[in-house]
Amino acid sequence: MDFGQKIAHRIRELRKSKGITQEKLAEKVDMDLTAFSRIERGSNTNIQVNTLDRIIQALEIDYLSFFSVSSDDNPKHRLNAKPALLEDQDPILEHLEGILDWKVDN
Repeated sequence: MDFGQKIAHRIRELRKSKGITQEKLAEKVDMDLTAFSRIERGSNTNIQVNTLDRIIQALEIDYLSFFSVSSDDNPKHRLNAKPALLEDQDPILEHLEGILDWKVDN
């Protein structure tokens, strides 16, 4: 999967995890539904940076979480990406931080 396909997959994954339709997200991004659908399907992988920024903002996610691609073969990348798919990330992140802090201290 090339980078453009990973971006498309991540947009779809995050949109679905938030329960947003393509129509609603395209509207929030102020974009034609057909154009948005092409981006999400990976048919248009030559997305402009400002368009991607609008999509990330509409998904109400930070850049680090967005670019942690869950379809990556690297387990670290997948682990970084998964909390963004949760409605309430804070408890999971607190537990992970506690585990990592314990490991570093021991």
